[in-house]
Amino acid sequence: MEELNYLNPTELLEKIYNTLCSEYEDEAHYENDQDKQEIEVTKKRLTKKVFNEFVVDDEYFLTMDPKTFKERYHLFEKDLFKLINGCSKHGVPYEKFLQIIDDLLACANYRLNAFQQLEEEIARIKAEKALEEAEPEEETAGEETEETEEESEKE
Repeated sequence: MEELNYLNPTELLEKIYNTLCSEYEDEAHYENDQDKQEIEVTKKRLTKKVFNEFVVDDEYFLTMDPKTFKERYHLFEKDLFKLINGCSKHGVPYEKFLQIIDDLLACANYRLNAFQQLEEEIARIKAEKALEEAEPEEETAGEETEETEEESEKE
């Protein structure tokens, strides 16, 4: 298996994912509407459990601080669910599923890094401007001192 960059899979994730895949396989064998409804509910619940079992930077999505989740992954939430559903519906092997999810998490990480770079650059520019604004005041103060000295010499 390829090494993952962001996702830290757990044993439980693999079990839940495989169960979800088997629900999609079993679905074709049920004809009763009640059974189909129950399977639909089970698939939705298992999909959510797979999502909650994602671990990034030693933090589960389930227990992650809501602010942190919103900042980093909320934009990709629909895509993550779409990938979970697509992979499990078509029986994508677990290792490939992990790689696909990891690739999407890489996008989220690159986005976060881009915004962090923006914040750092804004802070740098503001600091430079503050320094430039402080310099003319120092030069003016220096000029005033020179004028005062010249006036003293004339007297």
